[in-house]
Amino acid sequence: MVYKTRPGVVLTEICGEYVLVSARALLDLCPYVTQINETSAFLWKRLETGASAEQLVSAAAEEYEIENPEALLSAIDDFLQQMQGLNYLLTE
Repeated sequence: MVYKTRPGVVLTEICGEYVLVSARALLDLCPYVTQINETSAFLWKRLETGASAEQLVSAAAEEYEIENPEALLSAIDDFLQQMQGLNYLLTE
């Protein structure tokens, strides 16, 4: 499954904090503003062009020099579920 960010939801940095902001037209679908951490922002940037959970695991393992990438799968699945729950992601 490939995940992609919903058009109209953008990642921005405000005062050193990462936040997702949705366009006014999406207010009935998803929250207006949600704060995320640096690792989530890293993953979000990859989701902007579309990525599978496995691709996110591989990218995060490389970026953060993690020797056992399989250990990341659960955390990345949790992130994807949270973003889907907020309606910030689309799937293909």
